Amino acid sequence: MITQCLQWRHQFEGIGIDGLYEELDPFDFPNRDQVFKYWPIYFHGIDKVGRPVNIQMFGSLDLSKLYSVIDKQSHFKVLVANCEALTREILPACSHRNQAINLQNSSQSDHDHHSQANSSSSHSGASPKITNAFCIVDLKGFTLTQFWQIKNIARTCFSISQDYYPETMGYLAIINAPKSFATIFKAVTPWLSKETISKINILGEDYKSTLLEHIDDENLPSFLGGKCQCDNQFSCSKNDANFDRSPWLKERNWKSQSWKKFNVQTPAQAQDRNPSPQADPSASVSKSNDPKANDLQTHPPNNTPKNLPEQQNEITDGGDTSDGALIINNSPKSPTKNKT
Repeated sequence: MITQCLQWRHQFEGIGIDGLYEELDPFDFPNRDQVFKYWPIYFHGIDKVGRPVNIQMFGSLDLSKLYSVIDKQSHFKVLVANCEALTREILPACSHRNQAINLQNSSQSDHDHHSQANSSSSHSGASPKITNAFCIVDLKGFTLTQFWQIKNIARTCFSISQDYYPETMGYLAIINAPKSFATIFKAVTPWLSKETISKINILGEDYKSTLLEHIDDENLPSFLGGKCQCDNQFSCSKNDANFDRSPWLKERNWKSQSWKKFNVQTPAQAQDRNPSPQADPSASVSKSNDPKANDLQTHPPNNTPKNLPEQQNEITDGGDTSDGALIINNSPKSPTKNKT
């Protein structure tokens, strides 16, 4: 399984996961607000033990509007880049925050001349390294029609999460489940490992008290029972005054020019398979007299081991099934369920 994971990371979309992350900053790309408006999935603060809180609002899903601002292939890259962001930036930042808090508490304890017993107690209660996220899936308004539309891409995302980012979901709260949820869950269950299913908590409409047991009200949006009055999914996190709510954004090295490298296309633009390239006069990429050096700036080298077989990682062109679902060929034909 490790070999398969490394192979996938090297060969994803022909550039590898490292190449994808160089092209696409998941926190800063064209039409980002619109993309997450029509497919709402974002991180919002942390829970009481320091885990990042991931919120997914499937009732607001609108594929027709989504694919008017981003093409299917680019959106799939965005979803994968967000998975990578969790392990590459978000979880390490949350762990660093906990370590800093524990160190501060330890220093304060020593400064106040606490007894050795109290000091030992303080250290033994230190928060662990953060290795997974707290997920909230809001199904308010979610219909069977919407589910059939995203069924295949959702299945692929589950497969990627379980196979290539295992054990990164610590708690999954499903809220506002509709009457059709029994049908939806029956269809989804075969995709999931036993470990994943064990982390699912179906809270229905009476969920606020349970969420507040795990998350401070200031880190929970008001529509979920908290006190955060953010007007969209990102403004409160990006606000300098609230950086501690989202430690992965604190002192982050924003790649403000990343959108000039990532070729996000609308469906109309995607029809032109061979557009003539035009130089971007506003691009801040330095040029070298060596053409090979310039090529390396926009096309990172593919370090895929030569002895690894090729693996397809692409959305099937024109791949809408009879039920409207998107066909994605991104996983082995017989994937093995791993832990999430």
